Amino acid sequence: MAVLTTAATARTEFREIEYPGGSVEIAINIRPGSDALLLCLHGFGCAKESFDSAYGVDQLADLTIAAFDFPGHGGSGRFADPSHYSIQTYADLTIELVRQLAPRRLYLLCHSMGGAVGLVAGQELRTSAFISVEGNLVGQDCGIVSRRAAEQPRHEYVHTGYHRFVAGLISSPRRDLRTWAGWYGQADPVALHRSAESLVEWSDSGKLLSLFASQTRPAYLHGGDSQLDYLLPSLRGVPVYTIPGAGHFPMLDQPAAFWAAVAGHLGSH
Repeated sequence: MAVLTTAATARTEFREIEYPGGSVEIAINIRPGSDALLLCLHGFGCAKESFDSAYGVDQLADLTIAAFDFPGHGGSGRFADPSHYSIQTYADLTIELVRQLAPRRLYLLCHSMGGAVGLVAGQELRTSAFISVEGNLVGQDCGIVSRRAAEQPRHEYVHTGYHRFVAGLISSPRRDLRTWAGWYGQADPVALHRSAESLVEWSDSGKLLSLFASQTRPAYLHGGDSQLDYLLPSLRGVPVYTIPGAGHFPMLDQPAAFWAAVAGHLGSH
């Protein structure tokens, strides 16, 4: 079992990252360690703080751990051109950030939408392991959140749908969804709408599952309460870790068990 402590924290940095078409300021939390990097990519409408519980895990103490906000999310900058809010641009920024950090070994830990970003970026990055935390692999992974956002006209979503969704999260009896509400409320609704369109396009494309299978030492983590019968049979041959008592945010619901699974997979290599 991963041992969680409360002493270890990360520092927040702001880096100007170039991408095809310009540059943007990225907010990144980083806890220095060895020259092996665990880079965490957050989900749709989430933030780098999704992974805060990692910094106090004893089994990960030797790693450099970093998590950053995608543009339009959290503390990162916004794009003047909404078309840049896409899985491809987020992947381009991820690649450039890794080049700046220059780790000797790279482990990608990708949650939800971050799974799609990591898979696209992974085509250019040399990774030592790839862990998908309910990351998007097939069209059904878009569920009712990103697909419903993408199907709304942008004006309707920005002025109505976005606020209605945040209000629903705030009033949820589930702690993980109320936490998500805080991150979602920080995000730019234009960024979310365009990100949702791009995420649906990639998820429906049929490419992500094959990209996942081609990764170096892939693994799939999911909450035991998540309904994934449509997907799990497609993951034969890939290590699958189930986190009991957790939903779509296992790092929030059961952090000790979640990070034990992550550390176990990394340690096995």
